[in-house]
Amino acid sequence: MANFTIVNSTGMGAGSSQAAMTTTYKTLITVGNSTGSLTNVGAGALRRGKLYDILIGTNGTPADNYLEFDAAIITMGASTVLGGGISSLSSQFGLDPADNSGFVASAGINSSIETAYTVGPEKWYLGLNQRASYRWVAAPGSELVYPAASSATGSNGFGIRARSAGYTGSATCTLLWQEQ
Repeated sequence: MANFTIVNSTGMGAGSSQAAMTTTYKTLITVGNSTGSLTNVGAGALRRGKLYDILIGTNGTPADNYLEFDAAIITMGASTVLGGGISSLSSQFGLDPADNSGFVASAGINSSIETAYTVGPEKWYLGLNQRASYRWVAAPGSELVYPAASSATGSNGFGIRARSAGYTGSATCTLLWQEQ
């Protein structure tokens, strides 16, 4: 079991600028499996994943506004970039560099095309004052799980999203997950 991390930092390269918050959800990070990438990793190679740590906050001018964050089940398409950032089969995510070659999920940051995937039910939700940051760590056995993609289950994963009625700066997110 390998552990991985991804951040929606503005330093992640071309196309990764953080989106301004609006009253509709903006995707900060996606992670999951895509049957569209099966040709890259070999049939049957995709594994399920468990989200076990989420860190969220803002990097804008302090004020008293609220933000809403959630982790929603998504159907990831063949295009995992979703309009910006980095994508599948990257060697950058392993917490242990020896695990980088084993990474088979798809991941993306700072989506600009919110319609590129189908959103399912929320599995995690939090309202937060803009001046605060928050860290959620799953109790053992309570991780958020996405299945390995197949022709039967489709392409599955999670999208970490944020929105605000008053704050128009950007939100930050660091996500840690495990592939099994």
